[in-house]
Amino acid sequence: MPTSSAPRAATPVKAGTYTVRAGDTLSGIAVRTGVSVAALRAANPRLKTADAVQAGWVLTVPTSTAARTAAAPVKAGTYVVRDGENLTVIARRFGLSLNQLLGANPQYRGGKAVWAGAKLVIPPRTASVTARAPVTVRATGSRPGRWAWPLPGYHAISSDYGERVLDGDPEMHYGVDIVAPQGTPVRAARSGRVLESRADFERGWGWTVVLEHPDGWITRYAHLSATLVKAGELVVQGQPVGRVGNTGRSTGTHLHFGTYLRWDPRDPLSLY
Repeated sequence: MPTSSAPRAATPVKAGTYTVRAGDTLSGIAVRTGVSVAALRAANPRLKTADAVQAGWVLTVPTSTAARTAAAPVKAGTYVVRDGENLTVIARRFGLSLNQLLGANPQYRGGKAVWAGAKLVIPPRTASVTARAPVTVRATGSRPGRWAWPLPGYHAISSDYGERVLDGDPEMHYGVDIVAPQGTPVRAARSGRVLESRADFERGWGWTVVLEHPDGWITRYAHLSATLVKAGELVVQGQPVGRVGNTGRSTGTHLHFGTYLRWDPRDPLSLY
């Protein structure tokens, strides 16, 4: 793959509207539409004082800044950060994963913020994500009475929720991969009933546990080295249900944590 030409930006999002769906977050909508949170707030007065969005709201989506950026000369392999942008938005704009962008800009690992005017190195797009640097997630405190983090003390994400390329093939990753040592106890994010506790190598999950929660939510804990509960068993929030492993279709020792609302996949990080 050529590496001498400047990176291609993603197709700009045309100005229009977006209807908020259940489970959406402002940051998630920003990533999905290719604009920054600041741009969404500027185009929607109700968001200037709101920290959350409500299902049914119709938001104005401004023209992506990618269109304006493409018109200006950009030095090959570099990008100057604009006001209101973050690393996730910039990575999506150039068709990269957040981990790929951080790999080329290690000074921003560990959750460090990027400021307007900073120069980023934009790496060439690659066809493999087997060598990925963990990304530290800052906000993982659970909402009172709602969600508990499945791996207390471990917050490094090696693969985010969303589109990615694995072993040269594009795919949708319906969960987040949390890095932790082999054998670390995996805890139930909420109380519920065990739907599955088995080896599921056919679908690549390896040893996996699936929990059903009272209000339609479902959580999956996959690539385990061991399961600690049985199907049909009732569990309480924070109870160990398995141990971190590297089984199934896995690129390293970690926990795949997936969340679903009535089996509709949702980004786990939007719940914390």
